[in-house]
Amino acid sequence: MVLSGKPVFTAVAALALVATLAVLAAVLFGPFPSPPGERQAAKPPKPAVSQQAARKKPEPLKPAPKSPQGAPETAAASAPASQAAPTASTDEHDALTLARALSQAQAQAKGTPQPVHFEEHLPPQAGLSENGNGNGNGNGQHEVRGKVEPPAGAQVSPPEPVSQPVARDAGKNPRMVVVIDDIGDHPVMAKNLTELPFPVTLAILPNRPRTRSVEAMAVGQNVEILLHQPMQPGTYPRVNPGPGALFTDMEPERVKEILLDNLSQVPHVRGINNHMGSAFTSDPAGMDAVMTVLKQKGLFFLDSVTSATSAGPEAARKHGVPFYRRAVFLDNVRNVRTILGQLKTAERNALKNGRAIAIGHPYGETLEALKIWAKERDGRVDVVTLTELGPEF
Repeated sequence: MVLSGKPVFTAVAALALVATLAVLAAVLFGPFPSPPGERQAAKPPKPAVSQQAARKKPEPLKPAPKSPQGAPETAAASAPASQAAPTASTDEHDALTLARALSQAQAQAKGTPQPVHFEEHLPPQAGLSENGNGNGNGNGQHEVRGKVEPPAGAQVSPPEPVSQPVARDAGKNPRMVVVIDDIGDHPVMAKNLTELPFPVTLAILPNRPRTRSVEAMAVGQNVEILLHQPMQPGTYPRVNPGPGALFTDMEPERVKEILLDNLSQVPHVRGINNHMGSAFTSDPAGMDAVMTVLKQKGLFFLDSVTSATSAGPEAARKHGVPFYRRAVFLDNVRNVRTILGQLKTAERNALKNGRAIAIGHPYGETLEALKIWAKERDGRVDVVTLTELGPEF
């Protein structure tokens, strides 16, 4: 087919005009947008990021601890890539735990004491101590039933003795005695105790550098004194009762010999009481030898009751030796308020039974508590010496 020249020219001119207008529009207004479908296929969308996240700098990765073979031991090291990373709070907790561990390790390397179970630092609890003190034989040793594992079959903690009611004289108040053990290395404390406004009985350890001088001071102050006789504890040999002690494997004559030698160092004593001795006081043969000497010397025996199976009462009855029995330990816990509470317990014991014997030790806390108690007590109970109190039998 042959086209005429004019129509062809007109069509070409129209196409040229359209192309020119399209170019001009592109220059002035930018390229025409593509259809939505084409736009999505051509370029995948970027994930939306908040401004806060965009500004946050990436945190450096922490190296995972390695096992001896070099393999990481943390769960994160072996977790799949799709698993969520730990949160910031978890990282902070781990960092705090690590910091504490490093601090403790450094402190231990420097010798700084680290916190341990409180009971390891507390003094013996009531009823758990062989003699209720913190220095026992003067060398930092004492029998503590709650802290040193006792031998098989031994009683863990000797119970409080059962107070025996004694008939009181008409018109007289109940009576109470305060005995302070372990005197012998503490002359200044002994002097301070003698200045209290009520009598205190001093129990003096033998074979100490100040044994004789303390005894002389007490006699000069008209203070009643005892021999604080060391005896074998149930925890021996882990706990040593000290020089001049009596042991269950000794022959009776040897027991008598040692006791007589100890008594010669404190010639003005009225009687003796046991230092430790849960094992020895439970031995009938040993206590029989002790009572033989006391009978010969006209002395009494105060049982500190460190064993629930003490042979002391039976041996004393057998030999006709005046017998006394502890009711309360004052300072198993070295705290002034606690000691005051024990003094009040002894008072109640005396009010109930007519008598009570309380045993303490030469601690500053004990002296302070006794001073406070001297001002606070109501006077319903008289504080006397053992001789004034009289024996249980």
